[in-house]
Amino acid sequence: MAELGGIWQFTPSLMLGADYVYMKGNENLDNNHAHQITAALDYWLSKRTMVYVSGIYQRANSGAHAQINGILDPNGASSSATQAIARVGLSTRF
Repeated sequence: MAELGGIWQFTPSLMLGADYVYMKGNENLDNNHAHQITAALDYWLSKRTMVYVSGIYQRANSGAHAQINGILDPNGASSSATQAIARVGLSTRF
């Protein structure tokens, strides 16, 4: 596995995080590999509250099905080589 990522603070209240991951399977996994890109944009409304949007895109190769880690559905694997998820949320710290 190889990973490269970064965080950029545009203003005191606006931040972007991005990440690229290359995943390589072993012989037990038929030497499949996948590429995954993740991005998240956070906007702080106050010192305690932020809104955010995030997304993940994964593409598997060598005939494998994409499966983003953390999807809680037991059938979370894609029926194809690609899979994408997105999230929009509001977070408050107490």
